[in-house]
Amino acid sequence: MRSLTLLTLTAVLSLIALAACNSNENLLSQNSSAPANRTATPPPPPPTDNAKRIAADELHKLWSSNQVLIIDTRAESAYQQEHIKGSISVPTGTVLQRIDELPRDKMIVAYCT
Repeated sequence: MRSLTLLTLTAVLSLIALAACNSNENLLSQNSSAPANRTATPPPPPPTDNAKRIAADELHKLWSSNQVLIIDTRAESAYQQEHIKGSISVPTGTVLQRIDELPRDKMIVAYCT
């Protein structure tokens, strides 16, 4: 009796999983065949921290003209493995302790990935 219950439960869960997978494929195929003149989706809401976000090309221009200091807020070990050229390591937990080390005449850009 117990094995029959387990077999039935397994079959039901398998059917649900297959139905879910097929419904995603159907949605994807419907989206790809949708007309190209659809209205664009609205931009995401601004982050709740109110910090300004800039694009990589804007950062590169600022970096090229020496108008920005880039800080890597990841752990020191991640910074040692790889980082943006010219950036300094200031792990997240140490930013406030090291705030006096940061220049006041440049934009400070922090990144964590």
